[in-house]
Amino acid sequence: MCDDVDHGGRRCPSSTAEGQRRRRAGKRTADADAQLEAFIGATPFRPVSGELMRMSSRPSYYDSEEWTEYDDSLRASAERHGIEIVDAQHAAGLWEGESEPAGAYLVRADDFDQVTAWAGEIAGRYDQDSIMAGYFDEDGRDRVYTFTAGTDSPDSVQQTLDILRDAGAPAGRLYDGKLEIAEPAEYPLPAAAVNVIAARLGADPTFARAHVEFIPGNESYKRHQPIKEIQSLRERYADAHGFPRRQPIPRLTELDDIAAARAYAASPHEPGHPQVARSYRSFRQHIAQQWDMLTDAGYRLEPWHGQSEQPYADSAAMLDDLRQNRHLFYFRTEVSQHTEGALPPDHPMAKTVTVTMPDGQREPMVANDVFRAVHDAIAHSEGHQFGPYGEKRAWWTHRACLPREARLALWCETRGQNCWTNAGPHMTTSTEEGAPRLLQRGEAGWMPVSSRPYAEQKCCRVDGALL
Repeated sequence: MCDDVDHGGRRCPSSTAEGQRRRRAGKRTADADAQLEAFIGATPFRPVSGELMRMSSRPSYYDSEEWTEYDDSLRASAERHGIEIVDAQHAAGLWEGESEPAGAYLVRADDFDQVTAWAGEIAGRYDQDSIMAGYFDEDGRDRVYTFTAGTDSPDSVQQTLDILRDAGAPAGRLYDGKLEIAEPAEYPLPAAAVNVIAARLGADPTFARAHVEFIPGNESYKRHQPIKEIQSLRERYADAHGFPRRQPIPRLTELDDIAAARAYAASPHEPGHPQVARSYRSFRQHIAQQWDMLTDAGYRLEPWHGQSEQPYADSAAMLDDLRQNRHLFYFRTEVSQHTEGALPPDHPMAKTVTVTMPDGQREPMVANDVFRAVHDAIAHSEGHQFGPYGEKRAWWTHRACLPREARLALWCETRGQNCWTNAGPHMTTSTEEGAPRLLQRGEAGWMPVSSRPYAEQKCCRVDGALL
């Protein structure tokens, strides 16, 4: 079965549609029950950061490109580790007497090992001494102190951090009107420090038992580093065709994903519409040229004929094959025609394109096969995994090396389908005010990525603002 979160956007060729539905129904209850809620504190910064120190106010930290890049990387790695971020807030942190901006996150995972693996990757990626991770546990040896504190102005934040520093506390974080201090059993917070903080803030603390660890960094992040040679090929292709350089991906919220899913669902399959046909014609032309570009550069794109459902254990294994061997397996369209989301015979991607094979021969191939290989090589080689967040970023990456007229086709083949799978009606509910929102892990009806249904494969027209 495709039970790896990293394969949530992939078709499992040997699974029938009925088999997939039965498996989802059987797993739903167990998956909802098996979860852990944890907290984590992380930052990409250290006081030696020149950009950080030039900031005149703490809120501007979070508007910097440095912070945006960090937040994107953190969310992408959370998806790789099967972690759902259910709350993320900006925090003012204190570490070994120095203040720094940080993020305070509440996450859900199947077990704490997932959380510590994620924390280790982030700490290594940003050269941190360690990252705090923990969960509340009545039998835990550690404690978390919570004080009421002012966070309504930069001055009140700074005053609270000064109090924390003057009390001799080595670390803490301030957010959402509270000051939190994690106290590992091995390094208890002196009673005098607690009294000083309580007296200065005018509020006694509450505390809760917890399990807290400070996770050192490791080098696992290197498995997901972009392949620079392919980055260069992609940029040169865009330059040669006069496409503008890629802009940072806009901050697309879950409401944007829901809107995209609804637009895809509401639009009919229109392979004969002139706008659709024109977009797919341009799309097929460019992916064929991009296949040839990769082949000319020495990359070998090979159909998967193995007995297992997946050629790679995860996206890191695919990246390693591309990086070390200049080789990539891709799924053939013909073996996924008995699954949900099968390609209709009249779909523009069922047509053939002629491409150059590794031996130099020119041969026709199903356009959908060419796209699967090219998209993985050009877009996912940026380090984007196959789950909802990674697919969103891969769509934006590939968009940068295609003309405007091909964007509709790319949107249908990537973002539209993935948003329906991960933000379609089976994954949404409503707030008390009636606004749509995504289901969260643990709620009735929530499904893990690997159990979500695949979108109908169709070519359609949608509002140009979505593209």
